[in-house]
Amino acid sequence: MSGKRDKIIQWISLLAGACIALQIAIILSKGEAFCLNDGCSVVEKLTTIPPLYINLAGLLYFMALFGACRWSMQKDSFFATPRLLLSLGLVVEGVLVSYQFFIIQTFCSYCLIIFSIIVLLNILYGWKQIGFGLLLFGAVIASFAVLNFSPASLLVLKNETLASGTYAFKKCTAPAKKLYFFFSADCPHCKNVLKVLKNCNSCEFHFNPIDKNQTLDIAGLEYSKSYSSSLNRIVLSMLDITTIPVLLVQNTDGLTFIKGEESIIRFISQACFRQEQGTSTDAPLFEEPAGMNLFDAQEGECAIEVECTDENEEIQSPFTR
Repeated sequence: MSGKRDKIIQWISLLAGACIALQIAIILSKGEAFCLNDGCSVVEKLTTIPPLYINLAGLLYFMALFGACRWSMQKDSFFATPRLLLSLGLVVEGVLVSYQFFIIQTFCSYCLIIFSIIVLLNILYGWKQIGFGLLLFGAVIASFAVLNFSPASLLVLKNETLASGTYAFKKCTAPAKKLYFFFSADCPHCKNVLKVLKNCNSCEFHFNPIDKNQTLDIAGLEYSKSYSSSLNRIVLSMLDITTIPVLLVQNTDGLTFIKGEESIIRFISQACFRQEQGTSTDAPLFEEPAGMNLFDAQEGECAIEVECTDENEEIQSPFTR
């Protein structure tokens, strides 16, 4: 029975390794991993190493498990190499599953497939391994469950401010307002707003991206020495905002959040373009509110966790030529 079990585990390990090898080939050829949902891209953005190396580690793991089941001696011992590798796999998966459930609240379908394979391999190894594996996995889940990972607690712990998430800023003489612009590199609506901001001349703009590796084609920018894109995600999460672009307006008596390409462009067209003497404009579109307010137009937006495509023409500010 043990021999048949080991052969099944070997074949499943080879199959899992082949799937990961195919994923590595896809990453090398297309530059991104294959996934059945958008959760993979979310998880990848929050890792400190590229997904290619994570998949290489997974490939080495399953090849080591294959070799241990094929050549290891005393496979039924408590400290047998296959048993230790299977337990290690459950611990690692326990951390990854807990992180996705308790912290980012988004699941990666590819990660769940690998997790299911590791669970199946532990089941195949026998009842003792199932019991020990469940104990380890449950301990990891319980450890995450008793910790507070709310966005507010993370900000307090890190003593962060909005400036900590600023990638670059543009100042002007006697700015009328101080604004923070939350955006993404692959959001077409954000790009349309950025084009309008090139000609802004009477507001101090802070650019707070929710992803890394930004490049901004705007003259007169001053760049921060460091910034945290994850902090910007936390800020939006605290306010239950799931779309971009978002503009935060710092008023003397509170904050205003403006969502959507069209609403943001209308606001900055009124507030951030100094007019020549003798010209007149319409009444302001947004009054100075007290406290915290959210203007939600539900138009010209991209979901933070989903790739966005632009179906509309670019909107130009009436003050740009």
